[in-house]
Amino acid sequence: AAEGEAARADFARHWQAQFPGEAAPRMELGSVRAMERELERCRRHLRRLQRALAEERFKVGYLQAALARAPPP
Repeated sequence: AAEGEAARADFARHWQAQFPGEAAPRMELGSVRAMERELERCRRHLRRLQRALAEERFKVGYLQAALARAPPP
């Protein structure tokens, strides 16, 4: 339990350095296995976000090109 608390405090300190004023997200860091599960969860979430970002970028590019081709109102 003490290791988990130390790991959470370390994570929170690093989070605050990167994102001042933002509360650190709650993560299970009490064991190597728990950290591996968190890592996999974060990777899955990152893949979903990257996909959503790619979709939005595509839509923006498409709409900008379509508007550039459109006759003036």
